[in-house]
Amino acid sequence: MSSIIGGEIRRSEIPIPLINYVNLLIKKVSPYYEVIQFLLKDMEFCYKNAQREGQSEIVYTINPRMLQEQIEKKIRDEKLTTINISRTILAFFYLTGLKEKGDFYTTTTHGGRKNYHVRLTSETINLLWKPLFV
Repeated sequence: MSSIIGGEIRRSEIPIPLINYVNLLIKKVSPYYEVIQFLLKDMEFCYKNAQREGQSEIVYTINPRMLQEQIEKKIRDEKLTTINISRTILAFFYLTGLKEKGDFYTTTTHGGRKNYHVRLTSETINLLWKPLFV
């Protein structure tokens, strides 16, 4: 179920630990906002490449630990932990109104780490970019 109805966030549908991250993203607080900007640019790049190859949909996988390593090269901040990055990603998905098991899903490795998978289509790309311009 979508957490945004008519532009309003339905906070009751967002798990309590994530609501703080939603608020940080809405306020465009660093480094959380930069994490999402980095992800969106990479998602868009991958999606455009897939379109050139004739694909209208791809699954984009986010490994928070690898993402942390990539981002730390550009942003040095003690708040950039794998857990904070994971929560930021989930909060962003709730903020955009992506539907779990429809637009995105989560997998867990044998070691207990989570990976996030987003179905990228022109519709989800538009949903993902929308909160950044509000």
